[in-house]
Amino acid sequence: MKKATVTSLVLLIMVIISASVRAQDNRKEANEAEPAFDIGDKTIALSIGFGSDYSYNYYGGYAPVILPAFGVSYDQGILEAGPGIVGIGGIIVGQFSHYNGPYGINATYDNYIIGARGTWHLTILKNKNNKFDPYGGVLIGLRFFNYYENYDHYTSNSVNPAFGLFVGAKYNFAAHVGAFAELGVDVSLLRFGLNFNF
Repeated sequence: MKKATVTSLVLLIMVIISASVRAQDNRKEANEAEPAFDIGDKTIALSIGFGSDYSYNYYGGYAPVILPAFGVSYDQGILEAGPGIVGIGGIIVGQFSHYNGPYGINATYDNYIIGARGTWHLTILKNKNNKFDPYGGVLIGLRFFNYYENYDHYTSNSVNPAFGLFVGAKYNFAAHVGAFAELGVDVSLLRFGLNFNF
């Protein structure tokens, strides 16, 4: 049973790679413009995010100071699907907050998400502008939450599933560098930054 599952997985990977190479060759033979994100392309993005998707405690009229979320993500094109390219990758993002309340009470709230992302990059605009890359995707992973309060030295840690949906676009203003923005639901609601392509 185990051997059959491994064999099936290896065959599936080989079929995907073969189809990807064939699609790339067909595109080159047809002399089509290359899209901004193609099979085999890789992107690393550095982001800063705003609009926390998690709620924090308010105490005695004092609100927490919620800092931006900082993250790094990776995306790689693996196959052609309809008028687009499917990508897979991952993301690591952290968001930190602190709270200075009355009577010297201080607390910190930290959220980290580590997850896998699947993307679908629309390529129908490649003949008009092959620097523009609109996309959407999903995230699945884990959220690590840490809370510490100095008044009674209370600490709380938890790990929860993390799910997200997002839409975004990047613009490659140079061959290997671009800028991007995303709207979605994970640690932050709005995220933007720089992407590096190779």
